[in-house]
Amino acid sequence: MSKEAIAKGLKEANKILIITHVDPDGDAIGSMLGLGLALEKLGKKVVMACQDPVPKQFLYLPGSQRVIPYPCGSFDVVVSVDANDITRLGKAYHKELFGDLPLLNIDHHITNLHFGTVNWVDPQAAATSEMVLELVEEMGIPLEPDIATCLLNGIVTDTQGFRTPNTTVKTLEAALRLQKAGANLHRVMSYAFNHHSFKILQLWSKLLGQVQFKNGVIWVRKPRSLLDELGLGEDNDRGLINFLLGVEGAKVAAIFTEKPGGEVDVSLRSIPGIDVSAVAVKLGGGGHPQAAGCHLKGSLEEVEKLVLEELQKLTQNH
Repeated sequence: MSKEAIAKGLKEANKILIITHVDPDGDAIGSMLGLGLALEKLGKKVVMACQDPVPKQFLYLPGSQRVIPYPCGSFDVVVSVDANDITRLGKAYHKELFGDLPLLNIDHHITNLHFGTVNWVDPQAAATSEMVLELVEEMGIPLEPDIATCLLNGIVTDTQGFRTPNTTVKTLEAALRLQKAGANLHRVMSYAFNHHSFKILQLWSKLLGQVQFKNGVIWVRKPRSLLDELGLGEDNDRGLINFLLGVEGAKVAAIFTEKPGGEVDVSLRSIPGIDVSAVAVKLGGGGHPQAAGCHLKGSLEEVEKLVLEELQKLTQNH
């Protein structure tokens, strides 16, 4: 099995580089830190990298201050966690530096492109952190509180507090093992969902007045000028899109965020039965059936028009 092959590759390596995807979420950070800290228990030398900063709400996690944007040096193996495509590793993955090294791909996205030398992709897992827990146990590494906290953070955030359709008995059992190992569920939940700055509240107040809703699709634009006005960078709140999807009659929610360099980040959520990952993949992105996204070149207006046309096709038969 791929899990066993991953475990073998990690046990044989001494210097290990772990990279997660750009614009990291709680599962990306949690799975990377959890794996990194676990491997250090075996005496491995580990570097953890992500092109973009760790979101403020996850800086409480053990090891978060060690994440660097642009790794260099010599390694025996590179591990990708929670990324469906090698391009999602961004500038943290230097092909000229690391392209000849074994690349171990650990991910749970159904849209994963199997880009690694060894690929362990399990779309049945609710979070990549759930898979990392299996790997840690497979390798016989003691499950200590620091590791458990990081992995529980990944599971809690990717399941939206155990509310997503892919939350299974296996997921809940994994969360229970992590709590037994010392992770504090209340603390993890608090950082995941209850820590918002006043600037985020101001952002929501402005955006909610501009929300549009048509034929089951609810959406809003997040212009760069508004983020600059409020002094918000790339690290801003992720809870709005789930709030929008909770509106009665909404089948799909979308947020269009203007990025530097003429790009727009498109975040998509949907109710069970509507697969937004199909739209994301068609437009060069990826994700899960109920949570997906993509980056597109163009203005907010151009990208909004393109994506909404695809979403309307998706919802018209539901």
